[in-house]
Amino acid sequence: FKLPQGHLCFDAAKAGDELAVKVVDFFADTLGTGLAAVSSVIDPDVFIIGGGVAGAGDFLLTRLEAAYRKTVFHASRDAEFRLAVLG
Repeated sequence: FKLPQGHLCFDAAKAGDELAVKVVDFFADTLGTGLAAVSSVIDPDVFIIGGGVAGAGDFLLTRLEAAYRKTVFHASRDAEFRLAVLG
């Protein structure tokens, strides 16, 4: 038994599949909220997004940043989000 590759969901969302868009939005909201909680403890200047999800590129980063900014404390609002360049 092998689970589907994550990129399939992002590819479907980019193509406009409604269910895939909902899944990606839920993922981005959950990750953004979690990173907002982390930032209240360590106050990072930048978050580097790597691994398989980095392949979604700006499609993910836009949603992730919006979710983060919606829930983060004001003092940490300026954290940047970047994609890992080394894979």
